[in-house]
Amino acid sequence: MGYEELLDHKCAIYHIKTEGKNMGYGIESQTFVYADEPDLKDIPCHFNVGDTGSIEQSEDANEFIVVGKLNLPAGTEVYVNDKIVDLGNGITYTAEIPKNIRNHHMIVNIQRKGKVKGAL
Repeated sequence: MGYEELLDHKCAIYHIKTEGKNMGYGIESQTFVYADEPDLKDIPCHFNVGDTGSIEQSEDANEFIVVGKLNLPAGTEVYVNDKIVDLGNGITYTAEIPKNIRNHHMIVNIQRKGKVKGAL
């Protein structure tokens, strides 16, 4: 089995960008945004994400955190805090520090966070 056969999923990668805005009175504001269109589309990959995560109690609701790993072909341009969307189910993850494994492939730790609110 070749490595390419392991890459059975597809993802889209959005690079994070800074956007400056003049607030007036000489005050500059910078925010971090993702473009509407992905920087990289239909990238072969493999999501290794478990079904379990951790839940933390916050003031207004429970917050869940799910972590996993993403396998990518060598040379894929992925950076810290990039948004990665699983094209199979639409779930969005945030990239941590990517690791180049001997110029053969890349592994990126990914996570997703969100609020869990109960039905009333």
